[in-house]
Amino acid sequence: MATGVSPTAGQEPPLVSPPLRVDVRLVNVDVAVTDSTGRHVPSLVRQNFRVMEDGEPQAVTHFAPTTAPIRVALLVEASPAVFLLQSEHLVTAIYLLRALRPEDEVALLSYARSLHLEVPFTRDKRLVEERLGGLGRFGLGMAEMNLHDAVADTLAWLNPQGSRPLRRTAVVVVGTGLDSGSRVGWNELEAHVGASQVTFFTLAVGRLLRGEPAGGHKRGRGSRPSESVDATFAEADARLRALAEGSAGQAYFPESAAELNRIYTEIGERLRNLYSLAYQPANTARDGAYRRISVELVDETGAPLTLRDPRGNPVALRIFARPGYFAARE
Repeated sequence: MATGVSPTAGQEPPLVSPPLRVDVRLVNVDVAVTDSTGRHVPSLVRQNFRVMEDGEPQAVTHFAPTTAPIRVALLVEASPAVFLLQSEHLVTAIYLLRALRPEDEVALLSYARSLHLEVPFTRDKRLVEERLGGLGRFGLGMAEMNLHDAVADTLAWLNPQGSRPLRRTAVVVVGTGLDSGSRVGWNELEAHVGASQVTFFTLAVGRLLRGEPAGGHKRGRGSRPSESVDATFAEADARLRALAEGSAGQAYFPESAAELNRIYTEIGERLRNLYSLAYQPANTARDGAYRRISVELVDETGAPLTLRDPRGNPVALRIFARPGYFAARE
């Protein structure tokens, strides 16, 4: 069980704590609004946001556009399955570090059979980059990749039992998405992820394992992966998508390192520029039940909001907000 004591570097973070529950008197919701390219949409006002809880409209009592430094926990798969892909891992992670600003903090965690805290939150990105160089040195017989357990334990470390949920914190998962036998199943993990204030972004790596060579070149006859391998990685991709979507994040499947700068710039934009909303839920029952949240953008008439670019073309808007929370229990 979680102890509430932060581990030191090299130790394993605590096991998963119970799902996050919040006092029903006030619910905080951070909302990111971007265009189709990932750029922040500024100048929205309180009246542009319609918040629904379990399908019922809620009165937004607090509203503020906010811009602040971010904290990113980099969760890197470090198992023999990706040993040959170490350079791809490092390139991906280093792009993240270089996209962060001096005031941003980053932590490094690795996982295979279990989760290890390599570097606690720091502004020293060079220290994290140096520690990345030591990942991927594996022994034989360590083929376990327990992604679900690693995510659950990361949440327990970020939100020790009884603490207030952290805001403006993201976990960037860099890995294949494979899971060989976690203790924590998806239904349990989904509750933890959906109720947390932590946003997950996932980056799938491993073209060599997937049989997809860089550059888009076709393989010769007989070199295509088996159907079982295809099915395994399809399941892994679905796992990464579900993890991101359940936390108002996003899953990325980069084909080359050239895409990484754009991806990490988009992640930073999403996290730094938020609309902070709060409401007093109409349902005041302290029953410990899960409440689903949805956020819509509307104009002054209550119709769906339409924005236009300088040429008069409609702007495609994307809204990212946590999907729900667990109410407190008497």
